[in-house]
Amino acid sequence: MTTAFLLFTFLWHLVKAIDDATANSSISDLCIQMPGMPGCALRTFCDTSPSSLAQPYCQPISLLGDICLNDMPRMASCQPYNESCSLNTTCQSLYPPVPQLPTSLKLAQNIYSICSAMTMDGCSTCQLTSASTYSDCNMLGVYAGMCKVMPGMTQCSEYVAMCSASLKGSSLCTSSASDAPPEMKMYFHTGIVEYVLFQGWVPRTTVQYGFTLLGCFILAIIYEGFLALHIVLDTYIGTTKDQNKSLQSFPTSASQSTNSSTPIQPARSKARFAWPWTQMVLRGLLRLINATLAYALMLIAMTYNVGLFFGVVLGLAVGSMATTGILKAIQHNSYVTARDEELCC
Repeated sequence: MTTAFLLFTFLWHLVKAIDDATANSSISDLCIQMPGMPGCALRTFCDTSPSSLAQPYCQPISLLGDICLNDMPRMASCQPYNESCSLNTTCQSLYPPVPQLPTSLKLAQNIYSICSAMTMDGCSTCQLTSASTYSDCNMLGVYAGMCKVMPGMTQCSEYVAMCSASLKGSSLCTSSASDAPPEMKMYFHTGIVEYVLFQGWVPRTTVQYGFTLLGCFILAIIYEGFLALHIVLDTYIGTTKDQNKSLQSFPTSASQSTNSSTPIQPARSKARFAWPWTQMVLRGLLRLINATLAYALMLIAMTYNVGLFFGVVLGLAVGSMATTGILKAIQHNSYVTARDEELCC
């Protein structure tokens, strides 16, 4: 018993060559100088919620190791750790740094690479260039947020390794259903959490997803309705022009008329086609609405969400069926009008 106690005391003093107070003081000094280091982000997580990381990763010595062992070992405030723990296997086994934690340099490079390829939330938070090796922003938090959305990006390999090795249950690697960002999958998939056109339109429950499907379905029907309206307007304009030309070919004076007592005047035709700019503006407005709806439906389909995709295409099918009768009637009336004019003139 005495031998075991002496051995325990020896190991305890060996490990505690740097105590918690010294470790906390060193971390505070380091994070004042370079607050964007991943170790500083982890300390913030631990201060906010001590259970946010698995033990012993929230211990002060472990947090100091996140900075001084792998990230910034040459900083002056790392001297106590370097002297007591860097080469001390017992210290590192009891208070290990987070495995696979990316360094500040790697975070800066990955964030810049992601933001160069596409615009994502966080790109404006960390202003980085190709030569950047560090930023004072919360680089670990920004990087984790990006990789939650698109974990399949090549730049997220360090994130996947970190979460698999040590932080799988932390908020850096997982999110609750109420605040989880939609994952951007560039292939057909199922699920309910998706960005639908706007950042604030994110269904998170089955009911919300059901209303979203209904909205997409109705939007597709409305698009088909406006498309039919555009065709109706074009048909009306064409018919009006034909009637105008036909009436203009009639005699306009008593000497030209076959019946000199009843001259024919095209006044009615001029009244019907007196405002061509009105028709042009109306056509342009309908085209604007049609294009807006068409691209909105395309963007919804490009979420690759199976439910949303079929909500769009089924809405287009139903809308097309609903407007077919109207278009056929318009075309028939146009044909009858043209035929009557030919017979009469």
